[in-house]
Amino acid sequence: MFQNNPLLSQLKQQIRDSKPVVEGVVRGSDKAFGFLECDKKSYFIPPQAMKKVMHGDKIKARIETVGDKEQAEPEELIEPMLTRFIAKVRYNKDKKLQVLVDHPQINQPIGANKAKAVTEDLQEGDWVVAELKTHPLRDDRFLFAQITQFICQKDDEFAPWWVTLARHQQSRYPVQGQESYEMLDQQPREDLTALDFVTIDSESTQDMDDALYIEALEENGQPVGWKLIVAIADPTAYIDENSLIEQEAKQRCFTNYLPGFNIPMLPRKLSDELCSLMENETRPALVCFIDVNLDGSLRNKPTFVSAYVKSKAKLAYDKVSDYLEQKEGAWQPENAASKTQIDLLHQFTLARIQWRKTHSLLFNEKPDYSFKLAENGKVEAIVAEYRRIANQIVEESMILANICAAQYLNETAQCGIFNTHSGFDQKNLAAAQQFLLSQLANEENEADLKERYSSENLATLEGYCRMRQDIEPIEGDYLELRLRRYLTFAEFKAELAPHFGLGLAGYATWTSPIRKYSDMVNHRLIKASLTTQQYQKPAD
Repeated sequence: MFQNNPLLSQLKQQIRDSKPVVEGVVRGSDKAFGFLECDKKSYFIPPQAMKKVMHGDKIKARIETVGDKEQAEPEELIEPMLTRFIAKVRYNKDKKLQVLVDHPQINQPIGANKAKAVTEDLQEGDWVVAELKTHPLRDDRFLFAQITQFICQKDDEFAPWWVTLARHQQSRYPVQGQESYEMLDQQPREDLTALDFVTIDSESTQDMDDALYIEALEENGQPVGWKLIVAIADPTAYIDENSLIEQEAKQRCFTNYLPGFNIPMLPRKLSDELCSLMENETRPALVCFIDVNLDGSLRNKPTFVSAYVKSKAKLAYDKVSDYLEQKEGAWQPENAASKTQIDLLHQFTLARIQWRKTHSLLFNEKPDYSFKLAENGKVEAIVAEYRRIANQIVEESMILANICAAQYLNETAQCGIFNTHSGFDQKNLAAAQQFLLSQLANEENEADLKERYSSENLATLEGYCRMRQDIEPIEGDYLELRLRRYLTFAEFKAELAPHFGLGLAGYATWTSPIRKYSDMVNHRLIKASLTTQQYQKPAD
């Protein structure tokens, strides 16, 4: 009587349509059930319904009332959690191929097959890349994936690094180079090879992309500051913009530094030899001349030139630091020229640190960590390495050079790749102010702090820097970590904009073109402006 009854079907549809529809993100649990997290409410997803979805899926669901509780019935997939993903190989009891997603909250195995390009004999636990092919809410079929790439065997000691590279679609192999290279650009270059440039880096570093020279400035026999000359290796002298090497560098973006080894952005013949500012070797470079006052401020506008330079000494961070810190039995400079360079760079660095402390923002003193590996790649130890004075010499020199590049690119090319950060997200300014007042205000200073930390002030570079300088002396990381939730992310932009995180009006890196593709782009723009060549504005 009721089979195929149109009135009954219509009634069922009306009842279904009367149930509210919500959008949210699925959150799995260590049980079979889950939850749908919406803007203002969370709904229970029963075990049977969870079979249709996966943790992280963005879905539409109808809300049903069962007894006195509301629960979500998944209805439409908006955006799947998985598209391309990292997984481990698994075989079920029937020896059928499956994958286990490398995610702490996704524990259900997914049926899978191999793409034709995957020829390896996959074993239980091997690492692979897979793509989700079917989804119950989208394809009316169970979850199913295809393995598209073999990463490594389960017992490979380098598995953490190979998996990391695969996750970010980065190659584990160096760029294919050419048999030989010739200088391609015909730019006039100044001969600066007579200057006593030095490099300061780790003892094992081969891809040295910066060298420094400094001399004291005097007026009427009195010291007034320093002339810092920053020379940066120029790989663009050897690489055509339309070459395969350029395209590969653009895709990789960076040299990848992994424990015990690196995978260069450029062919090693370029990064470690022809372009590296090796001791006693003449190299093409892009060079910035910077005059600095005794208080660490800039005396005048910087100038850039293309040049040839020759490093006179390869210095090591730890040895230079031991010398400047006057450690007992410390290494000593091998000659008077190197000693003069180190001593003047030290004076310059202390002045710049003091200037940035009062006019911008300093980095918090936190260690870097290095991995000590056995020959088979197994991690034997993790060592904390703190920044010492020699590291700060290079750091302050590069920061100043990048400030100068931002100024130069903005004035000459009116474009570039600028590192920017806009501070607090506009929608979080009021919340940031309330948090600061709750932590720092008392009866005596509340009125002043309300003005000091007003939304209008916190939205400016000056006001943001003042706030950061206020909280810098406070012990612990609590304030900084809590304030991070209100911040925007840093961005690359094609036009000048402030970098609130550094406390600077403009910042454009160009000091690591062997290792960073964006720095190569800025090199080309600076060099083009020196010769009035045509150039293309980078896209945002």
